[in-house]
Amino acid sequence: MTALSKTRYWLLTRAVWLALVLLAVFVVDAVLIGWSAAYEVMIGIKSPAEVAAPVLSWAVSLVGWLMIPAFVGGTAGYLVTRQIEARRTRSEAEVTQALRRQARPPRNSRGGKR
Repeated sequence: MTALSKTRYWLLTRAVWLALVLLAVFVVDAVLIGWSAAYEVMIGIKSPAEVAAPVLSWAVSLVGWLMIPAFVGGTAGYLVTRQIEARRTRSEAEVTQALRRQARPPRNSRGGKR
């Protein structure tokens, strides 16, 4: 087992590589069309069809509109889930058993069902 926590291990092994790929796409497009134009394409101010290298700019546009929100949302979801799991006091079996007890219909005073 590694000395890193699961969160740090995930961030160093998976998240870094995805972030590097996203950054590489942006940097290559920025070198071709300019840094401000690449930024404007990425956040949606400018259309990718309006720049000098539209093919790569479409990739930057997709990164800006799809990949970055998915990456941020996935990372936040993962970190929130880890925090919830760390603070959970009852196991899943205990919760399921408690819910089953609550779902049983109460009996009347003669021992029959209501």
